[in-house]
Amino acid sequence: MSTWQKWAPAALLASVVAATMFVAGFGVGRYVFPSQDFLVEGVAAKHEEQFRVFWEAWRIIEDEFYSEESLDYQAMTYGAVRGMVDSLGDPHTAFLTPAQADMFSQDLEGSFGGIGVTIGSTEDGYLQVVGLIPGGPAEDSALTPGDAILEVDGTSVHGLDTTQAISLIRGPEGTTVRLLVRHATDGAQEEIALTRAMIQIPTVESRILSSGIAYLRLWEFNDRATSLVRNGLESSLQSEPRGLILDLRSNPGGYLHVVEQIADEFIAEGLILIERSSDGQETRHTASGRGIATDIPLVVLVDGGSASASEILAGAIQDHERGALIGERTYGKGSVQVTERLSDNSGLAVTIRRWYTPADRAIDGTGLAPDIEVLLTQDDLEAGRDPQLERAESYLLETAP
Repeated sequence: MSTWQKWAPAALLASVVAATMFVAGFGVGRYVFPSQDFLVEGVAAKHEEQFRVFWEAWRIIEDEFYSEESLDYQAMTYGAVRGMVDSLGDPHTAFLTPAQADMFSQDLEGSFGGIGVTIGSTEDGYLQVVGLIPGGPAEDSALTPGDAILEVDGTSVHGLDTTQAISLIRGPEGTTVRLLVRHATDGAQEEIALTRAMIQIPTVESRILSSGIAYLRLWEFNDRATSLVRNGLESSLQSEPRGLILDLRSNPGGYLHVVEQIADEFIAEGLILIERSSDGQETRHTASGRGIATDIPLVVLVDGGSASASEILAGAIQDHERGALIGERTYGKGSVQVTERLSDNSGLAVTIRRWYTPADRAIDGTGLAPDIEVLLTQDDLEAGRDPQLERAESYLLETAP
């Protein structure tokens, strides 16, 4: 049995591309723990009375349930585990089938077969398109951010956890997936067929804007992000920009050690985050003091798709008054999951810790409020406008020396 630790962005803000956003993108911090053998017999003995009821029910079903088909014991077992997990009431603790567990581990490797969208949840229990990944099949389709996905290949996604829903959308490169979509603009429903492609997560985009402001977008905190961010900063700083815009919009999260390394680039000293476990133990993560962008005037763009690792970085910058947050309130994913691979290669993601900003602010369930709120409307998206980026640029031009 193997284990890895991840701060998954959210009920998972999951992302069909990045997805981290997924047992819920989503995601920060990944550690490898020693494999361990659970003494199932010992567990059963400890909870003998509780297990007695389970086995009584199992045997009655096995002996007496009328069905024209053989019982699916794997489905029964998985259903029992899901019921146990659901009873905990934690959206970030989840059971994963072997295929879902494989998908979960692929998210931060940078590529997979899919349609190129980041996914959240609608208020009425369906999937919502949060963003489109450049170069993906969805970018040239009728899908737009804000649209709801109601069905995948005829299967309703209503009430499905994000990992289950994403596993329906992903698939081998070159295969077709049909989505029943409810458009955000007018509520009209439309079936959209997309051919899956190998999605390459862009990770980092950097350039110098016409105003002389440097712009760096970070799509997720994967295992390539640290070096790509450093390279982007080094290249941008050579132009001696007047300021820097760090774009964390629709970034679902990633590895814990990566967000620490990237935070080092912007914060010279002090706390980056506080991590607390259920037994009261506390770990305080601090900056190393080796960053190259600790003095440049800074703005961070955030929105409802900024989750987990994105919130760690944004929260640290905000608490240290290192830069202004502009945009919309962030997702609110402030817990740490450990995912165990079980004996049949399925997985169990379990919340074990919560994290807090340097000023000891809890983020889970509430998110971060921006210093300057700027909404990005559906009309803006359709017209190709980006008022959040425009406000960040004008803020730096007004305040930077």
